[in-house]
Amino acid sequence: MWNWRFSKKGTAGVLMMSVAVSWLLTLSSCEKAVMDDLDVTETTAKGNVVIRVTNVEAGWASSDTRALVNVAEVCSRLCFAVYQDGNRKSYKNQAVADSDFGTFSLQLEEGIYQILVLAHSGNANPATTNPAKLQFTNPDSSKGTGFTDTFFYYGDLIVGDEGTQLDISMKRATAMFRLVTTDVKPAAVKKFQFYYEGGSGALDATTGLGCIDSKQSVFVTTGDELTGKTLQFDMFTFLHAEEDEVTFTVKAFSANESILYEKEFSGVSMQRNCITRYTGDFFTNGGVIEPDEPDTPQPDKPSAVTVMVDPEWGGVFDFTF
Repeated sequence: MWNWRFSKKGTAGVLMMSVAVSWLLTLSSCEKAVMDDLDVTETTAKGNVVIRVTNVEAGWASSDTRALVNVAEVCSRLCFAVYQDGNRKSYKNQAVADSDFGTFSLQLEEGIYQILVLAHSGNANPATTNPAKLQFTNPDSSKGTGFTDTFFYYGDLIVGDEGTQLDISMKRATAMFRLVTTDVKPAAVKKFQFYYEGGSGALDATTGLGCIDSKQSVFVTTGDELTGKTLQFDMFTFLHAEEDEVTFTVKAFSANESILYEKEFSGVSMQRNCITRYTGDFFTNGGVIEPDEPDTPQPDKPSAVTVMVDPEWGGVFDFTF
């Protein structure tokens, strides 16, 4: 593991792909998750406790420099949950179009509670019954979440006889792998698969780390409108430590599901709140799978590394291949 220094300056915004690819996210693990419906709430609209998301800490966190933005700028869904003695007492899920997006009001008796706030942009919400296992799942299922950039807050909530108001700031839970091709997509390539191991599809909000060993498989459709253009793909995961290694196998398929190109990026060094970016020739620098060759990934090692600052993330690990 390398020891990099990062710039402490950065701002957050919604990360956009440089090409208009259509995502089909598939996350697989050995455990099945239960989802919370968007409109379900166990609390009244008003009460003696008000929890408000004031901002999201989307840049590199430090004691003297923080990039803070409105949560609506980076996520489309919010999940609130309140716990006491290990049990979920109340919860509410919100969408960005809701008039009260970012504010949760409820009635609680005096005491000490724990509060979870989760922000993401998935197709559905993970169950918040257990804050130590927030499972994001396959979007093909009826209530699958998909997997996106994710922010969280978890801490104590003390309610006195006059109630309380809590203003919170959230921090990023995810790390990102970004693949950028310097050569253009051939017409025969219709779909990509990103298969990766070493990260997690579930978040433990009590630690801010991944909590299961996931084998994640992300499919991306690349239509004819992208032929002759360079491509960019962003993959998100929760790490098991602040710094960890993940292995990515990338395959490009034809219309009849034949593998045309394949590369493996093994031991990719990643860090929470940072981007690991690999840039190079994917289609012209090897990687072609001949019909009579076995389906064996070809390892790729970086030839150079620099450290740069991205205005929307804490830092970038920049590799070429």
